[in-house]
Amino acid sequence: MLGISLAACASPPAKQQDIRGALTAIGSPIQSDPIGSWASAWRKTYPATSLSYSPDGSDVGLNALETGQAYYAALDAPLTAQQQDSTKAQCGPGGAFSVPTSVTSIGVVFNMPSIRSLKLSPEVLAKIFSGSINRWNDPAIAAVNPGSTLPDSPIVPVTASTASALTTASTRYLSTSTAWTSGVTNKWTKVPGGQEVKNFSDVAKKVDDTAGAIAFMDSASGSRFDTALLSFGGGFVRMSKDSVAAAVQDGTTKTSGTGVEFRLPDKTDRGYALGNVNYQAFCSTYKNGQIASLVRSWADFVVGSDGQIASTYFAGVASPSEESLQDASLLIDKIGSEQ
Repeated sequence: MLGISLAACASPPAKQQDIRGALTAIGSPIQSDPIGSWASAWRKTYPATSLSYSPDGSDVGLNALETGQAYYAALDAPLTAQQQDSTKAQCGPGGAFSVPTSVTSIGVVFNMPSIRSLKLSPEVLAKIFSGSINRWNDPAIAAVNPGSTLPDSPIVPVTASTASALTTASTRYLSTSTAWTSGVTNKWTKVPGGQEVKNFSDVAKKVDDTAGAIAFMDSASGSRFDTALLSFGGGFVRMSKDSVAAAVQDGTTKTSGTGVEFRLPDKTDRGYALGNVNYQAFCSTYKNGQIASLVRSWADFVVGSDGQIASTYFAGVASPSEESLQDASLLIDKIGSEQ
C-alpha cells in the first residue's frame, strides 16, 4: 500500500500538444549527464518544453524545492521524513516524494599497465586507502592474484577532497572490511603517500598522469588505466553493463510515506554492486495544473522505458530495478495541483 498522501486532486492526463513550459531543477552534480540525456530526449517528445538544470548539490536542490525555486530536486539519497516535512509549505499537505531514477556505478581504476585482470578485495582496498599497503607487490595483493607478476612500485591512492555521494558509496564498500576504521563518510581522509584532487571529475586525469595511481571513479575515460575486479561476497567481478544489471536484480525496493527507495545488494555472488542510487524529488501538489502536467510529463518520461534507454546509452548509468520504476510511476501519476 502506498503511504504517501496526495491530498489534491490528480490532474487528468494532458495531451502531448498541451505539455509546454520551462522546467527549473537543481541538485546533484552526479546527475548532470543523465539529466542532460533525458532533457534532450524529452524535448523531442514535447518540443514546446525546456529544462534548466543547475548541478549545485543535493542539499541546495532540496532547499530550492522547499522554497519554490525549483520544480524538482535531484538528490543523492532518498528523501527522509524530516526532509519531506520541510517541503509541505510549498508542495501541499503530502509534501514531496522521491523516486530512484538511475544508478551511477563506481569502479576502482589503476595505472599499472604491467598488471592484467587485477583482483582487489575489500580488505586489500581498505589497507591501500588507509596507507598500510603502499607497494604493488605487497603479499596481500599477491595472495588474491596468484600467478601474477606484481612490480615493486609504490601505490599512489588518488582521492577527491570535495564531499560526494560517490565517496559515501566507496567508503561503504570499504566498511565491509574490518581493516577500514574510518567509517562511511562523504569526504576522504588524506591517504599517506597519496594525492588529492578537488572533485571526482578531476580524478581521471590525475590517475592517467600518475604511474602507480589507484582511485575510486565513476567513469573510466583514460588511456593508461584499467579497472580492477572486485568481490561482493562471492567471486571477483569486473564492472560491466551486464554485471551491474545482475546486481540490480539482487537489489531491494521499498515504498514508504516518503516515496520509493531502491538499494543495491550488500552482497551478491553474480553482480557488481558498487555504485550510488540517484533520486529525484517532486512535489505531490503544484500550484496549478499546467505546472503539474509539465512536471508529471518529465517524471513519467524519466522512469519510463524511453528515458531509461536514453540515460543508459548516452550517460552510461544503469537503471534501477523494474519494480522500483513501476512503483515510481504509480506515485508520479498521482501528482496533482491546487487549481
